[in-house]
Amino acid sequence: MNLPSTSELSLYQLTQTSDPNLSPLTVSASTFREWIDTSIQFLIDQEIQATVWAKLPPNSRWWTNLETYYQEGLAQQIYRCSISRSGGTAPSRHSSHGHHLSQDGLIPIVLETSSQLRREHFCLILSPQLCSLILAQEQIPAEEDPPSGLLEPTVLKVIYSFNPTVIQKLLSAIKHLITITDTTPVEVLTDSVSTFPLPSTVDGTLLTQLWSRFLHLGLSSGSNMVSEMTQAVPPKSLTLGEEFLKPLTRELSTPLTNMKTALRLLESKQHKRDIRQRYIDLLKGECDRQNTLLLGLQDLLQLNQSLEEAEPTVHLEEVVPGIVSTYQAIAEEKGIMLGYTIPPGFPPIACPNVWLRRILQNIIHNSLKFTPEGGRITVQTALKSEGVEISVSDTGVGIDNSDLPKLFDSFYRGRNAVNGKVEGVGLGLSIVHYLMEQCGGKIDIVSQVGKGTIVKVIFQESSD
Repeated sequence: MNLPSTSELSLYQLTQTSDPNLSPLTVSASTFREWIDTSIQFLIDQEIQATVWAKLPPNSRWWTNLETYYQEGLAQQIYRCSISRSGGTAPSRHSSHGHHLSQDGLIPIVLETSSQLRREHFCLILSPQLCSLILAQEQIPAEEDPPSGLLEPTVLKVIYSFNPTVIQKLLSAIKHLITITDTTPVEVLTDSVSTFPLPSTVDGTLLTQLWSRFLHLGLSSGSNMVSEMTQAVPPKSLTLGEEFLKPLTRELSTPLTNMKTALRLLESKQHKRDIRQRYIDLLKGECDRQNTLLLGLQDLLQLNQSLEEAEPTVHLEEVVPGIVSTYQAIAEEKGIMLGYTIPPGFPPIACPNVWLRRILQNIIHNSLKFTPEGGRITVQTALKSEGVEISVSDTGVGIDNSDLPKLFDSFYRGRNAVNGKVEGVGLGLSIVHYLMEQCGGKIDIVSQVGKGTIVKVIFQESSD
């Protein structure tokens, strides 16, 4: 792996290069610390033995849970990484296992000085059952130090990942940064990333339980995680109220119950091969559904963060053609005609461009899912008395009248989606509805089974 010079190396940028789909979230230092604490407490409660690499602020409260994890006797090793500014090393003592330990039982690792790495903090968990990464970059000029050195005054961009490939690359980069001292353990100088193979896939059960922890963290009175994310970009922000969180909890628990049932049935040796394969397929399907759900939730959170760099108004002719063109290849592959019509001279609309993109992407994506080969999808714009209208019409399977009132409910999937085994978790139109409300716009859906569907969104004209 070719790495930049140590003065320029950024672990944050390395993760973005390794996986461009990783989307950062902008949070406060306290929220980042809560996520770290929740992850470590999860290891303690589940009695998971893991190796942990961490670079965190020096304040003791950042390390309390890691010290507890060590004292519980569960930690295989905990490497406490730091950057030496003076060339010296922290006082240490030698353990009976041949490691040099700090007074709290953590193994000190000194990293080479890097102007980028000075602004970055991470917690990397490695175990045969679960590997995870939480990485934060302080949003301050690279040449400046945090005023207190404790991180609290800054805003962070945070990336989290359960991808073993990304985690292996990151740990390999960290090892390249190690400054060898008389306290450096021999095992960290080897090329091997870990003494045991990292899991090739994410354990759906563990991931669901961990995500539930984060969800409860956001709902608890002592945490401002959810409110912080929704209030970070006033006055327009996407809120996750009780009407969203209740079905979310159900969506998280139902697949877990199905997976537990399938695992229990697989333990029986009396089932024939085809029946066992059916349960295995069920497990795979539920894991995929959980992954899709988590990606959808990440998408929701990212919508708020993206507002910081978004224009408050947008011209349709600057956005719509590009969005439609991104789906042309998919439409051609499915044998569907996809086109748009935008007459010149439309006024700008009062909607952030990042929201307009997501609104149209979700609507067009839905149309492609429910339009069979040989069908047609058309995106059109028109000036109405209420404002600027964008309509997306298709010749798809249509929507039953009984499903129409429920289409905007979070996680609701109509009977055509369920019976047709169309993939998805029912967040697309829910997101569209949320965003249209925040924009002060309206959405209307007209459909006929077997004939097709027309989705109309009406935006207010911008006063700018």
